[in-house]
Amino acid sequence: MVEKSMEPSRTSTPLAGLSHAPVPSVLYGITAVHVEGSQISEVMMGMIDPSLEHWDLRPAPTRLVEVVDRLVEGDTVVTLFPTERGTLQMGPQVKVDVLPEGTETLAAAEEQPGRRLLDLPRF
Repeated sequence: MVEKSMEPSRTSTPLAGLSHAPVPSVLYGITAVHVEGSQISEVMMGMIDPSLEHWDLRPAPTRLVEVVDRLVEGDTVVTLFPTERGTLQMGPQVKVDVLPEGTETLAAAEEQPGRRLLDLPRF
């Protein structure tokens, strides 16, 4: 059982700059990607508190198939890019993309220079 923390973790990264859009009931954020070959195989993903002030579930390694499941179930997943101030800034939403050979992968819902999934830090 996972308990919801109502207080910000002292070790968590601040989530400043996320309040510019309406917040869905369940919001996940991707902070880093793991790439094998030229494809994303895993991401660091956590659940963001609806207040946008801290994490409900801190980012942890998450398999690609689990992210796809979240998206298929209708949850919102966004990219979170580090800022110079040590906070995270929300980037584009994430969507499921299907490659020509039929493999599912992730892509940004809208292309922005420097704000693609592959522009996130690597782990």
